[in-house]
Order: sequence, then C-alpha cells, then structure tokens
Amino acid sequence: MTELYNLIQNNGPGVLIIFAILLFGKKLIEYFFDETIELKKTELNQNLENHKNKLEQENKEFQHLLNIKLDEFNIQFSKLHQERAEIIKSMYQKLIELQSSMTVFTRRIHPIINDEQQERKERLERVNKAIKDFNNYHLLNKIYFKKDLDKKLAHLSKEYWDNGWDFATIENAFNEKEVQKELFKEYYEKSKLISEKVKYDFPKLIEELEDDFRILLGVEK
Repeated sequence: MTELYNLIQNNGPGVLIIFAILLFGKKLIEYFFDETIELKKTELNQNLENHKNKLEQENKEFQHLLNIKLDEFNIQFSKLHQERAEIIKSMYQKLIELQSSMTVFTRRIHPIINDEQQERKERLERVNKAIKDFNNYHLLNKIYFKKDLDKKLAHLSKEYWDNGWDFATIENAFNEKEVQKELFKEYYEKSKLISEKVKYDFPKLIEELEDDFRILLGVEK
C-alpha cells in the first residue's frame, strides 16, 4: 500500500487513472464475458428447443404417413387375402371334381346303365373337361401361390394328365380289340396300376394341398 501511495505521489493522478482503468477494465471484461456466455447458453437452449420441436413435428408427420401406409397395406392385404381365398375355394372345387371324374374314369369295370358307348364317351368328356379346367385355372392364378406350392399343383396336374392319357389309350385299345396277345398282360397290369394310383395315391397328394390351403387361409388343422 505504501508503495502504491509513493507511486501516486511521484507520478501524479495519471497513475491513479491507469490503475482504475486496469481494475475496472478487468471487471468490465469479466462482466461482458459472463454476459456473452449467458447469451450463448440462451441461444443454444433456444436452438435445442427449436430442434426438439422440429424433430417432434417430423416424428408426427412420419407417424401420420406410416399410419396411412399401414392402412393402405392392411386394405391391400385384406383384399389380396379375400381374392386368394376365393381362388383357393374354386381351385379346390375343381381339384375334387378332377379326382372324382378320374376315379370314375379309371375304374376297370363300369356298370352299363343304358348305352355303353355313350356312357364311355360321357366319362371321357367329363375327365377331359376336369383336367382342362384345373390346369387352366392353375396357370391363370399361380401368382397367388408360393413356388413350392405352385410346384405341387403343377406336379399333380401333370400326374392327372399323364395317367389319364395312358389309361384312355389302353382302354381304347381294349375296346377296339387292338391289343396283341403278348401285350395284353402288360396293358392289363398298367391299367390296374393307374386305377390304384388314382384311387389310393392321389388322395394323399390332395391332403397335402389341403394342409397348404389351410395355412394360407389361416385355418387351424
């Protein structure tokens, strides 16, 4: 303190002014520094709040858009499920008719009711129509089924066609008496094999398809 007094005595009021500037200048700098920090904090908080509000708004808009898309998807899925259900129903009906007509057609003994030739023709026309209807319906609607199920349907369609064709060829040969003696047993055994295959093996394939259809329809086994 003595040194400060001596300094003022020797150098006059100028030193006092300088000292005051240094002292209050530091306080002034600290004041402005503190104020700047507070302003920056306020600015950052405001920016953070604005960003938060913006995110909330974007989230609301996204959720709204998502709900719209989900509604559209549910409507489309519901419509697709309904269409698929109708297709499965029709396909299953055609499949049962095909199995029924093929079972009747491949019997090796048919009772004659009125006219043997006419009744044979009707059996052939019925099974041909059933095969054609099932095959065409499958081809037109295969997009509704997964590839593994589509392969099962295609395989079964081919089995009906191949066995129906072979049986018709053998039956026609027998009716026209064109079977040679050495081929008679072979044809007889082959027709028997086809008849048993249609009667016992095809229903197992149909059962597999029924399970697949139930899964698609959401029906419990």
